[in-house]
Amino acid sequence: MDKIRAFIEDQFLVEFDESFPEGTNLFKEGVMDSFGYVQLCRFLEKEFAIAFTEAEMTGNVLVSLTQIRETVAQKVARRGEEPA
Repeated sequence: MDKIRAFIEDQFLVEFDESFPEGTNLFKEGVMDSFGYVQLCRFLEKEFAIAFTEAEMTGNVLVSLTQIRETVAQKVARRGEEPA
């Protein structure tokens, strides 16, 4: 999951630390805009072989690194349970 952190830090020029914790809302802090959000979603879909529904993409579930990691982990776990 460190790939997600590295992607966000590289793409949005932020560094997660004590002053910018992983639970920070990236939209509210002005780090990520809608274009960046689409880039992030495409990266996650390609990197982890998952897909986001429109409701997930617009439901404020991918606003912080913490939430993004949790969502991706749940989707990857569910993918393993789905029939081929």
